Amino acid sequence: MKQILLIILAFVLLTSFNGCKKNTEEPHSDEEFAYGADLSLVKKLEDLGAVYTINGKQKKVLPIFKENGYTWARLRIFHTPNNEGPVCNSLEYTVALAKMAKAEGFKIFLDFHYSDTWADPGKQFVPAAWDNLNFNVLADSVKIYTKKVLETMNKADVMPEMVQIGNEINNGMLWPYGKLYTDNGITNWKGLTDLIKAGIAGVKETNGGSSIKIMIHAATGGNLEESKTFYSKMIENGVQFDVIGLSYYPWWHGTFDQLESNLASISKNFSQEISLVETAYYSNGYYPESGEWVLDVKPYSPTKQGQYDFMVELATRLKKYPKVKSVFYWEPETVVVPNSQIFYLGRSLFDEQGNAYKGILAWN
Repeated sequence: MKQILLIILAFVLLTSFNGCKKNTEEPHSDEEFAYGADLSLVKKLEDLGAVYTINGKQKKVLPIFKENGYTWARLRIFHTPNNEGPVCNSLEYTVALAKMAKAEGFKIFLDFHYSDTWADPGKQFVPAAWDNLNFNVLADSVKIYTKKVLETMNKADVMPEMVQIGNEINNGMLWPYGKLYTDNGITNWKGLTDLIKAGIAGVKETNGGSSIKIMIHAATGGNLEESKTFYSKMIENGVQFDVIGLSYYPWWHGTFDQLESNLASISKNFSQEISLVETAYYSNGYYPESGEWVLDVKPYSPTKQGQYDFMVELATRLKKYPKVKSVFYWEPETVVVPNSQIFYLGRSLFDEQGNAYKGILAWN
C-alpha cells in the first residue's frame, strides 16, 4: 500500500511540474513581443517643418508612435553622409535623434551601414575615408569606428540596446573587400565574416558593450534556403551574434506562407532570436509591377485599409513563432516637405500632409 501511495505521489508531482513548463509551441503574447520602427528621418523632417496629426490633433511624431504601441526606435548611421535629402544620418545627427527617442521612452536600435550612403543587397559602398586600404587596415578601421560611435553615444547617455553590423548584408558588405559573391566565382565567406567580427569586436570593447545585443541582418524574409545557408555560414565562420534579422517586403521577398516556412526553418535550426527588422506596405494606390526583380505577390490592395490589414496579419503570423521577438516598420514617418529632397514612397503611415493613417493603430 505504501509503495502504491508513493507511485501516485510521484505521478502527481511529475504532472504538476510538466504543467508549469511553458509550451514553446504556443504563440506568445504582446507582452513578449516588441513593435518598433525605423525613425531615422524624424529629426530632419520636423526640423524642416513637418507637422503630424492624429484624430485631428497635432502632435510630435515620436509620441504618436509611443502611444500606439511602438517601443523601439531603429536609427541608421552613415560614416560621412553628404546631408542631402535622406542621407543625413551622421554621428552628431544620430546622437541628437537618439536623445529625442530616449526622452519618449524608446529603446535604441543602431543600424551601422558602414558606408557614406545607403547599403543594401544591391550596393555596399566603402566610405571614402576607407577607400584603397588593405584588408587588415580596413577591418581594424571597422572596429575602431564602431567603438568610437558607441563611446560617443554612451557619453551622451543614449547607448543602444541593440546594434546591427551592416545593413542587408546577404550579398556581403564593404564591397569589394567583403563582397560575398565575387566576379571570379569564389564565395568570399571569410572576407565578409572577418569584417563582421571586426564590427562585433568594436561593440564588445566599448564600455558597457557586452550587454548590447548583436544582430546580423539579411534581406531574405521569404527565402528559406538562402537564409539557412547564410546564417549557417555565419556560425561556421565563428560569428557570435544574438539576433537573426530579416527584411520582408512581399513584392521582393514572397508570400506570407513563404515567410512562415522560413521562420519555421530558422526557429528549428538556430538558437538565436529572430526579428523582422524591415517591412512596409503601400497605402496610396501604387504597387510595384512584377518584373525581373519584383515578384507577382500582392496580399492586399495598396490602400489605407490594405496597409492596415497587411500589418495586422503580419503581426498575427509572426507571433506564432516564439523565437520571433520583434517587428520593425521601415520609414513610417515620411511626409512631403518642400525642398527636403526626401521622397514620399507611399509606404508611410501618414499621408503626404502628415495625417495619420489607420495603419498607425495596427500594432497597438
